[in-house]
Amino acid sequence: MERVLSGQRASTVARELGVHPATLYRWVSETSRAATQSVSTDVRLMHATQALLRDHDYGQITVDEVARISGVALRTAFHHFESKRELFRAAVDNAATALTDAMRDRFRTVEWPAEPVLQVSLFLRLSAEAIYATPPAHVLFRDLGVPRSDSFAERWHSTFEDAVAQLLTNCSRDGSLDPQTDIPAAAQAITGAMRGIHAAVFDGCDSEQALRIVDRLHLTVLPG
Repeated sequence: MERVLSGQRASTVARELGVHPATLYRWVSETSRAATQSVSTDVRLMHATQALLRDHDYGQITVDEVARISGVALRTAFHHFESKRELFRAAVDNAATALTDAMRDRFRTVEWPAEPVLQVSLFLRLSAEAIYATPPAHVLFRDLGVPRSDSFAERWHSTFEDAVAQLLTNCSRDGSLDPQTDIPAAAQAITGAMRGIHAAVFDGCDSEQALRIVDRLHLTVLPG
């Protein structure tokens, strides 16, 4: 149960233990209810949604299942969230908020280098570390089975892309970036690559190997 609550896929843990994933979800639900009675109902529903999205896509999850895992009545769940879509959006926003807070903490305590190129590299590295240390963040990167145009995570990725573009603009101003570089396109490419790397990590790829790739990602648009 500790492994699932810390972010591991329930299906993987259940297979290793020789139990059905539904049984593991029930154990996690019972443990969570006993340990988090003071947690608000809406937060419990959002966390249950995030947990289910580790092994299922949007179309496979029902509000009834989320309510059952959260230990609340279906009527209560719909009292807090008018629809499945609203609950899903809230779960993604909750994960994005947790990740933003984690990134802010890391950025606040680090000493930023003066060179813009090194700032890009450090920004990508610290972001990746924060992402891997925030289990709910998987909902921002994995394919959840919703159309891209309807993906609630896009707002977070757009904000990240804007930050990368600003850092690349600083590189351009100090002459460390090829003047022919299309900055918006470069920022989009880096953000897309980061999304793919993070999705792989949440699907089981070794995070240390991923960080080694992230450390070199800025070299795709900047001089070494």
